[in-house]
Amino acid sequence: MEALIERSAFVGMEDRAWFYGGAESPPFRGMLDAVNAYVYNRSGGPTGRLRNSEAEQALRLNLAALLGGQPEHIALMSNASEAISMIAASFRFEPGDNVVIHDLEFPSGVLPWLHLKSSGVEVRVVPSRNWRITAEDLLARVDANTRIVVTSHVSYLSGVRIDYSHLYRELQQTDTLLLVDATQSLGVVPVRMDEADFIVASSYKWLMAGHGMGVLAINPQRTEQFEPRYVGWRSVEDMFSDTRFEQFRFFRDARRFEAGYPSYPTVYAMKAATDLLLSIGIDNISRHVLDLGSYLIQEMRRLGYESMTPEQPEQRAGNISFVCPDGERLADELMQQGTYVWGGDGRIRASIHFYNSSADVDKLTRQLAALAGKPA
Repeated sequence: MEALIERSAFVGMEDRAWFYGGAESPPFRGMLDAVNAYVYNRSGGPTGRLRNSEAEQALRLNLAALLGGQPEHIALMSNASEAISMIAASFRFEPGDNVVIHDLEFPSGVLPWLHLKSSGVEVRVVPSRNWRITAEDLLARVDANTRIVVTSHVSYLSGVRIDYSHLYRELQQTDTLLLVDATQSLGVVPVRMDEADFIVASSYKWLMAGHGMGVLAINPQRTEQFEPRYVGWRSVEDMFSDTRFEQFRFFRDARRFEAGYPSYPTVYAMKAATDLLLSIGIDNISRHVLDLGSYLIQEMRRLGYESMTPEQPEQRAGNISFVCPDGERLADELMQQGTYVWGGDGRIRASIHFYNSSADVDKLTRQLAALAGKPA
């Protein structure tokens, strides 16, 4: 199974098997030209500002295409953790209110809610079973006092893909909002912003854009009146109005969540990266990743590794985790041989994207077999 893109499209990938995309994506060469364009444009002064605005709008259009929504409903934040914390801090919670999360969630989706416990907010942590969480598991903990359910689309830990679409259909019959962290899915499998109230994602993993940005997509259907608890010059309709020292008005679209300028080098880089993703097609990327993931699970099982990630393609995406008590050591040893995986938490995780091939899988399993003293 060949990769969907040549290794030469990335910096330093020639002799490496990169299964590290759930932590860091390989540097796409198009980012170099994009960031250089940003630096060059700055030399134009006012013209450079115009070019920045054009790049920003083009990126919003690309993200809207990836998310099946409108560009005016997408905010560009510093990172996904900032976006989640902003949402948590913006609720007007009352004592007795609760939030539903689960134990496969990344810390950025947990810590902002724990911070609210001192205000009387109950944080309900749904336990996983066999490294899996379902929509039904989360719905079982929702009641009339639940203000929001928070879940990743794909778990960083086990790789399980949660059916947030079904979860949202059920929550729409209540007053409970849904926040989905698509950091481990946007760019590799389809994500729709009209199937949650808030969707956040990071720039430097599956979106291939490097560090410096978080995406916040707002579904206006149930969040039109939701306002942040902070404000900046980019949040308001007229920062230089005659009454600016007495009052202000938030923008009614997603700009109300943006306090100041985004990281423009990342804007340019993400524009180039999302151009690439859209040109290949998320459906094509998804098919490739799921098929190659099936092959990886098969080959790892042959070596005796237990998969924490479901075998069913519809229940996983790019992250595939395997039980491995000494995963951190193995990851270090594989790194010395030019193969990058994540090791830790009693597992090793191989993250598959469109730049991976069956030859990469063969290299990984061959190296693991040699480290264990087994036949390949």
